[in-house]
Amino acid sequence: MKATSALLLAMAALSATAFISCDDDKEKVETMFSGFMTGYTDAEGYVTILNDDYGTQYMVSEKTDKLNPDTLYRLVASVALEENRTARILQMVPTISYKAPEDSIIPDSLHVQDPVEIHSLYIGGGYLNINMGIKVSKESAAHRLFYTHLDSPGKLKFTIYHNAYGDQPVYTKYAYISIPLSGYGLAKKDTVFLSCKGYKEDYDYKLIFK
Repeated sequence: MKATSALLLAMAALSATAFISCDDDKEKVETMFSGFMTGYTDAEGYVTILNDDYGTQYMVSEKTDKLNPDTLYRLVASVALEENRTARILQMVPTISYKAPEDSIIPDSLHVQDPVEIHSLYIGGGYLNINMGIKVSKESAAHRLFYTHLDSPGKLKFTIYHNAYGDQPVYTKYAYISIPLSGYGLAKKDTVFLSCKGYKEDYDYKLIFK
């Protein structure tokens, strides 16, 4: 089993880059960042508000791809910051994000643990956020990813299940999971575990809820 401190494996929630562009002979510095965020759609289904995992809120300046109206989404997004805490979404991908069911209620036939790659993970924004990869033979290959939980006083354990349905591992396709941590009665310094099967070694992570 691969056991590693969350401090060593956690990725920074956001990565930022500043670049200079020219506009009418004037230099303009634009900051871009990407990572897990929470988006809120309006009555038409456009994301109009973004919250990063550090408590900063941004108003979205341009219309995005349409999603379901009046809905909260966990997203992995790349954005360009503008003035007065506004942002322009350059790209966004909804994550897999739902309340984890109790493992015991899942049929045995679904407890398939084909391997995955965990690239990084961290707790932020009230979620356990996981950047991962699965190996596929083509973009349209059908795979199933889901997670469950087991809990006991002072700790909470999640397991990721992956069914490749016999697909051959040719290249890595990225996937993003954002597990909500509310409703479990977690207190500061409680333990959150994550386990899943890996391609080389199985994963067994331990994180401290802050």
